[in-house]
This record gives sequence, C-alpha cells and structure tokens, in this order.
Amino acid sequence: MAVSTLANEMKLELTLRDPRAVEIVQHMPIERRDDLIERYIILGEMVVSHASIGTRKETVEEFFAPLRNDIETIREQLKVIVPTIATPSKKGQITQETIFNSLQEHFLDDTFEDVSTIGKYIDILATTSDSTPILIEVKDYSGTVPFQEVTKFWRDIERRGTRYGVFISMRSPIAKCSGCISVKDESSGTALFVNDSELNWSGHILAYHIVRRLAGIESAVKKESQGEDICKIITKVHSSILELQKNTASINKIEDIADSLRRTCKNKLDELVDLSGTLRRNVDEEIKSIIEDLGRVETK
Repeated sequence: MAVSTLANEMKLELTLRDPRAVEIVQHMPIERRDDLIERYIILGEMVVSHASIGTRKETVEEFFAPLRNDIETIREQLKVIVPTIATPSKKGQITQETIFNSLQEHFLDDTFEDVSTIGKYIDILATTSDSTPILIEVKDYSGTVPFQEVTKFWRDIERRGTRYGVFISMRSPIAKCSGCISVKDESSGTALFVNDSELNWSGHILAYHIVRRLAGIESAVKKESQGEDICKIITKVHSSILELQKNTASINKIEDIADSLRRTCKNKLDELVDLSGTLRRNVDEEIKSIIEDLGRVETK
C-alpha cells in the first residue's frame, strides 16, 4: 500500500485481496469510487466503534447527512428534467395576453388577432400561413370548466364557418374531456382541448401545433385525393395524445416517489436512532453485568 499525504487529503494505492472487497469496488461507478470508498471506511469505523458513538438523533443525522443531501440533489435534478414538478398551479401565473404573445413568438409564419372584445366571438383568431383560420378560446376557472362552455365553443366554430379550434383551460380540467389534452372531431370541425397548467404552461403551444398540422394535412389530402377522409390521421393523433397523458401521469408519480423518499429517509433515521439506543442500553447492561460479576469474584 502506497501513501502520499497533502495538507487536506490522503492519497492511497490499495491492493485488494478479499474477493468480496474486490466485487464491491468493481460495482462502484468509477466517477464516484473515491467518494464511496471513503464513506464505506467511515461506516465501517462507525460499526466497529459503536460503543463510543452517541445515540442522540443529531449524531446519527449528521452521519447520514450526505444521503439526505443526495435525496435533495435528486429532487432538484428532477425539477430540471421534469419541469411540471416545480410548477405550482396558481391563478395569475399565465393570462390570455401571455398565451397570445406566446403563440406569436412560436409561430412566426401565422397571424394572431385578439377578438375577445367582439361580441359573440372567440378570444383569439389565428390564421395559418396557408390562410386556414383557427379559433382559440381561453378559459380561467378555479374549478372544472362547465360543459356549457364547450358547447358554446362548438357553436362559435360552426357560426364562423371554420373547421379548427383550440380550447385552452389555464389551470383546471374541462368537462367531458379526459386527461390534460384531448382531440375531438365533431360535425362542425376538429378541436384540441388542453389543460395548460398540467403541461407546464406549454399545452397551448402543443395543441395549436397539432391543430395546425391537421389543417395542413387535410388541405394536402383534399388536393391529392379530392376530399379523402382524414379520420385515420385524427385517430393516430388521438392515440399519441393518450400516450402523452400516460407520460404526464408518470411525471406526477415521480413527484410522489420523490416526496415519499424524503419521508422514508426521515423515518429510517428515526429507526436507526431507536435501534442505536437499544444497542447502547444492551451494551451498558452487559458492561454492568460484567462489573458486577467481577465484583463478586473480588469479594470472595
């Protein structure tokens, strides 16, 4: 074993002969091997020196602090990987004006007009680069958007003679619409219904993109096959949306698991404290018993 010592660290070159030790080190990630071996040494010392370790909760928590920090690091990384975990659904975080500006920024080839002040109209009138109109309705309810609003939306589409629409609920479910996003095809047209907050306030972009693509596909199909039905395409899109809903559910499950890990770690620490206390009492009783036995021997 070679040893070199610096001011705040010690470097070792070890030769492992125990097969179990070799196996343990081989299964450690190379980039974390030094850190893990260091922790194993500390843990081994803790076990060997059990009699000298206090049983106070603070002592045990201090030892396992790196593990708790790892849990926090994982949660912070999840917030980056899965933004919905970190996004609270509070009123005022997004407005109709925000959605309007967002659509303008993401779809530069299309035009958007705020028509919310026009009586018996929709909120936003979008026109694609190939002159296809798309009506966009924005709702901000604290509870489920009532079905009457959905019915009115279909009437507006029919009244304006358009084929496509997007119905956006900022932060709550929409009556008779399953999941965070769904596509519906009625006699008056095709529309996407989306709960924007459930998709990290980006659902309106996805919904508009899908409707825009459907409009383009239908236009191309009509030119090439004189009105060929696009039901199969809509069915395929709907299937993809269902898969998206499953992924969103998985994201929510990840958040629940992260919270559960936090609680479980605390509970395990408490169990370790209790176990350590029990062992300490056992050790003390054994020591006391030995002393008493020795005392009886000395008096004879």
